[in-house]
Amino acid sequence: MSSAAQITLSATEQRFVDLLDEFAASRDPPVECRIAGGWVRDKLLSLPSHDLDIALSIPSGHSFAVDFVSYLQTKDIPTGGVGKVAANPEQSKHLETGVTTILGLECDFVGLRSESYTDSRIPDQVQLGTPLEDALRRDLTINSLFFNVRTRAVEDHTAHGLSDLAHRVARTPLPPRQTFFDDPLRVLRCVRFAARFGLSIVDDVAEAIRDEDVKAALRTKVSKERVGIELTKMTQHDPLRAFALIDALGLHPSMLPSPVAPDPPRAAALTAAHVLTDVIRRFPGKGTDALWLAAATVPFRDLVVRGKREVPAVSVVISEGLKLSNTTRDAVLSLHDAPHHLSPALTDRGELGLACQHPAVRPWETAILWCATAAILPTWTGRWDAEADAALERYRALARRIVDLGLPADLDKPHLLGGRELQALLGAKGPVLNAIKAAVMRWQLEHPGAGAAECEAYVRAAWAGEARQEWEEAAKRGEKRKR
Repeated sequence: MSSAAQITLSATEQRFVDLLDEFAASRDPPVECRIAGGWVRDKLLSLPSHDLDIALSIPSGHSFAVDFVSYLQTKDIPTGGVGKVAANPEQSKHLETGVTTILGLECDFVGLRSESYTDSRIPDQVQLGTPLEDALRRDLTINSLFFNVRTRAVEDHTAHGLSDLAHRVARTPLPPRQTFFDDPLRVLRCVRFAARFGLSIVDDVAEAIRDEDVKAALRTKVSKERVGIELTKMTQHDPLRAFALIDALGLHPSMLPSPVAPDPPRAAALTAAHVLTDVIRRFPGKGTDALWLAAATVPFRDLVVRGKREVPAVSVVISEGLKLSNTTRDAVLSLHDAPHHLSPALTDRGELGLACQHPAVRPWETAILWCATAAILPTWTGRWDAEADAALERYRALARRIVDLGLPADLDKPHLLGGRELQALLGAKGPVLNAIKAAVMRWQLEHPGAGAAECEAYVRAAWAGEARQEWEEAAKRGEKRKR
């Protein structure tokens, strides 16, 4: 990729650029417009990109966007309304930004800027800057490229961006320690982009990331929410590569601080990622955020945080360490619990159906991938061998059994007899009803196609026989567990 690199615009992009150039030139004084960062990188890599960051030679992106949209409306060009994003350093918005949709393209308009930092990742001074100053404040050279709307040329103000993109190199525009101390979030962005685009991190950048002071800055200056967001983004393209970089750079303890002492060994996370990658490929299956977070939290899976009550360490890491949602936390906890409920030895339709209905095993297609991974982990030798293949085959056979038995269609069906019907039928009430409902569900799973009348006959006969005592004892055990 030479310094004369060209970007091929789609018809929509060509129309947008022509209109933007026409409008910017009509201003007094004319406004210089450059499309910045990720869109330029992706276009040069022939990747789709619909989000445009337009860097302006004036401070207010919002007022420019409002006037531009008004101008387009006189030409019957389809646009959305213009939103204002106030300066919000926590969200990396340091100047007022105008946000809108034009010709179906998502557009952010903001001024070129220069930044200065003291003791925080939030710059204490942000002002209108030059293209060079704006390029130098970015995380990587490949994200520091501009497309000049007037000249239609790619601008490489760091003098490394085009070459680094061509050679798949991760390099910071400024000396890496300065880049990372100015904003330690750039450490995680460096790892994410290196994983996504298969970049080799240059030695001085890798050395800076390993620096204990840089890691300390990452832990203290970057919000936990941002770490959680970046970790989740890392799993979207090449999760194994991301895990390998996190391990090689010693970042796992800084990204997922341990809520227990002593700090558990972290190598298990990379091992889990290796096994999960092979399981997904060989099963085959589909990776999810929850699966990769389960791999990331393997070092904590058997640990608890003691306080007024014991809490799984995984729960604390997800909720407090990464500030991810309760839904995400529950999904990861369920995966770690799933192997206790879904066994490849299950063959009975009723037992297998109840196992698949367990909250920790929903959805079963995802749970079975993690169960296979967890089964292989204890004997993993670092490569796929006959023992790993045998363990995987047991879970592949289980998946075939679930499908062959027609269970997927029955797992979400309601009880043939609900609580009110059972109470009216048997006169039973209280906790024993839950035990009866569980028996009803197992019966209807064992008798696909049966109706309410047949189920009623089963319940009457069972209640009149030995099952009543079994259900009542099951209800008592359930009440004791609650206490």
